[in-house]
Amino acid sequence: MTLRIGLHRSTGVVSSLIKWQTRSQYSHASLILPSGLILESMQGKGVVMDRWYAGRGDTDMFTVAIRAEQEHAVIDFAKQQIGKPYDYTMVLRFISRRQATRKTSGKWFCSELVFASYLEAGIALLRDTEPWEVSPELLSKSPYLIPAR
Repeated sequence: MTLRIGLHRSTGVVSSLIKWQTRSQYSHASLILPSGLILESMQGKGVVMDRWYAGRGDTDMFTVAIRAEQEHAVIDFAKQQIGKPYDYTMVLRFISRRQATRKTSGKWFCSELVFASYLEAGIALLRDTEPWEVSPELLSKSPYLIPAR
């Protein structure tokens, strides 16, 4: 198994607002590690790593063609973020469509964590884009995402 990006069609109030405001089918993003664990930033929990289970919901899986050392760098960076808080402020920016100029909080929302983890490994999934600008929908537009089988 290789590293995968999960894009989720979650339900719930915040998820529904994210999908509505970003005009997306996706409301959540995560990393599914080769070990079968899921690493993600979740509302109410922050950055966590847990066991992946198939009944988790409606999820599209993607891979990115990268070298083994890049995959390790993505995973290592994401694991270093475990325990950091969820970034409600930046998520509210998506919902309200408020402009932001930079992020310095040390907190993460889901797609920001995924994007930043790849960026740390030298892989810009989107050009001229900062991690805090990336919604699950925008992440799904990356030309580097390959649907996983």
